[in-house]
Amino acid sequence: MCSMAAHEANNESLHYLITALPATGALYETSQNYRTYGTDPKYAPTPIQEHELPFRISDILARVVYVPPAHIFPPEGRWAAATYAVQESTSGDMSQPGELVFSSPAYDVAASTFISGPDAWIVSGNIHSTSPTWQAFGWGLLNRYIYATDEVQYIDFDTGSDRSKWYFEAPPGKYYLPELAATYGGHVKFTISSTYGDFTHLNSPLDFISLDCASCNSGRGLRIVRFADNGLEWDGSERVVQIPLAEGHFWMRDHLSSALPFTRATACEIAAVLAGLTRFRILGDFTRAGEGVALDDVSISSSMNQPAFPLACQQGCTCAHDPRARRLSCCGSDPDIYHPLF
Repeated sequence: MCSMAAHEANNESLHYLITALPATGALYETSQNYRTYGTDPKYAPTPIQEHELPFRISDILARVVYVPPAHIFPPEGRWAAATYAVQESTSGDMSQPGELVFSSPAYDVAASTFISGPDAWIVSGNIHSTSPTWQAFGWGLLNRYIYATDEVQYIDFDTGSDRSKWYFEAPPGKYYLPELAATYGGHVKFTISSTYGDFTHLNSPLDFISLDCASCNSGRGLRIVRFADNGLEWDGSERVVQIPLAEGHFWMRDHLSSALPFTRATACEIAAVLAGLTRFRILGDFTRAGEGVALDDVSISSSMNQPAFPLACQQGCTCAHDPRARRLSCCGSDPDIYHPLF
């Protein structure tokens, strides 16, 4: 069962409209006896049909029931997603589309277990290899995982660190989805281990997890980074990494310029990047010399408590190019340093 959420500043009554149905499974209204007595069956006899869209929800608590397809295993990520909009009853104004995400039983919205292959993950930043090696066996907590090694040490003699680092990079089809907006307040999680490498001599900085949004910051791009610090230090041993996707957990904004320092990422910047994610990378190049790194069980999951999306960000951020406009893609833009794109 899912409850749709919306906010109206003047406390006007709102109508909830389903505008797109899930690609798999069926979506139902709640049954009358469930609304009245809280008893089964929870959903109406017939599902919402395509020809009924946009379908106005009659449950005053804006609840719907999703029934996944029968006789199949749960997916690695979400089951499916649906789209809804909210209409103000007085003026008839419609909201921007909202996402209903039907996550897996583990609350995963996007995930890779590598049970049958590398799942289209790539290695970026190496010289030759762009595909990780898939290992079809178990090793400690890792069971069928991907593996890559450092192919080049391009050392900056002033700092002693690599000038070019390599990363595990997620595939677009599974991870670059608007449904990831629902993962604010959730976690990014994975298991990592090294096969070799001198982890007493580390590169700097260590951008352990990087999330990019190409459309954010009014189209200039926005990147948030979780460095290997403040409890996230890694010595190469087997470790399960789990980082909350929310403000206050040491996510930093990369201003994409070496002349500007990293700053603490705000709630709206994190939310905007998740909603418009176009790149998700996990660092493999930790040491100043070569290393081999294995990765398994990557997931981006939603919070058990919903809605978790920041209320202040639901209407987006004020656009630097036009202060009258508010969009989520404008989050991160600064009117003091704004300049038009050519």
